[in-house]
Amino acid sequence: MEKRVRGLSIKVRVTLWYTFFMVLAVGITAAYLFSSSKRMSGRQMRERLADTVTDAVSQVRFRYGELDAEELDFYKNGVSVFLYDTNGRLLAPKVTRGIQVDSLLEDQRIKTAGSGRERWMIYDVYSEEAGTGFWVRGMISMTEYGQAFGNLPLLFISVLPLLAALAAFGGYRITKRAFQPVKQIAETAEAIGSGNDLSQRIKTDGKGDELNRLGDVMNEMLARLQASFESERRFSSDVSHELRTPIAVIRSQCEFALSGQAGEEEQKEAFEAVLKQSERMHSIVSQLLLLSRAENGTFEPVREPVEFHVLCETVCEELAAAAAERQVTLEWKTENITVTGDETLLIRMVNNLVLNAVRYNRPGGSAEVLLDKKDKYAVLTVKDTGIGMKKEELGQIFNRFYRADHSRSSEGTGLGLSMAEWIARVHGGSIQAESIYGKGSIFTVKLPIER
Repeated sequence: MEKRVRGLSIKVRVTLWYTFFMVLAVGITAAYLFSSSKRMSGRQMRERLADTVTDAVSQVRFRYGELDAEELDFYKNGVSVFLYDTNGRLLAPKVTRGIQVDSLLEDQRIKTAGSGRERWMIYDVYSEEAGTGFWVRGMISMTEYGQAFGNLPLLFISVLPLLAALAAFGGYRITKRAFQPVKQIAETAEAIGSGNDLSQRIKTDGKGDELNRLGDVMNEMLARLQASFESERRFSSDVSHELRTPIAVIRSQCEFALSGQAGEEEQKEAFEAVLKQSERMHSIVSQLLLLSRAENGTFEPVREPVEFHVLCETVCEELAAAAAERQVTLEWKTENITVTGDETLLIRMVNNLVLNAVRYNRPGGSAEVLLDKKDKYAVLTVKDTGIGMKKEELGQIFNRFYRADHSRSSEGTGLGLSMAEWIARVHGGSIQAESIYGKGSIFTVKLPIER
């Protein structure tokens, strides 16, 4: 079996790159500073040598052909000064301390020469005073200068590992802290994958940087996924519950009709019950398919001009008989308004809202349908004096299969308000509900009017 090789983590790679470029930058900077300092020191050394020799030339005096060396300073600013006659014989100082090099006298030329282990920078000047020619030579040691600058690279090389270690340690700590949200994201994802627990969230420190923002976005996504999964789980349970009852009724009625014990009239009643439950199942399935297509983006409504007031009046007229059977007074008042939309969907939306106002009313109650225009919106209001809903139930009434009145769970499919909310939304509108428990409800639909 091939062994899987794990690569370096991002933290290690970032730390290595950070350390490498930091050491490289420090090295380049140190080399530049070393080179610049060396050139500057060399220039200063040459200037000091030339100035010292020039001063010495101006101080040389001859009396009667003899050198007067009383005022001469043969060692100044680190420069040793020597005087020679025109034949190259040493005139002064009498004690040279062994500082002599075998180098030809050359006027106003800076050069280097060696004597044993020593290296010297030499500058010669020829001049005349009182008719007597002479040479002044200045010498400055380059050995000490070379040793001073020669120790700098060794010092840098000895300090460089420490700098690299500090850079690596600091870089690793910074990247480790910076990538902490990524680690938590991975741990949370692993925990969710192993335990299927979407309630877990990524901890962020609230600093607002990019990775913390990523953690916040992931938390928002997990919250939406959790809500979606819970909704789907609840939806599956509700569908099973809603279909189980009509299936059980159909099965029991069919078994009774085929048992041989049912008479002709009883068989007819059984088949009527089967037909009624089949129609209910068909209504549930067709509405679920429509909502599923809408959520999947495969449903495209037919948009055309619709005389919305005529549509509302037609629906109310068709439901007037059902309202009368329940002893509910249904009234409507509309204003001439034309909207752009899918006529079939709009009929279903209005029918669901008015049917709810009738179905969940009380005997002797009333339902009122109003259609008017406000700004650029058609506003449909459906009021009833029915059983109403509690405040905590208003946030759930547009969920599929939710019924605020469980005592009437056998009526309808539980999809009417969910369907109405989706139809309003697909037409660019909205629907709101207000209710007082025991007194009635008001549903308000706003649809944009396209001129």
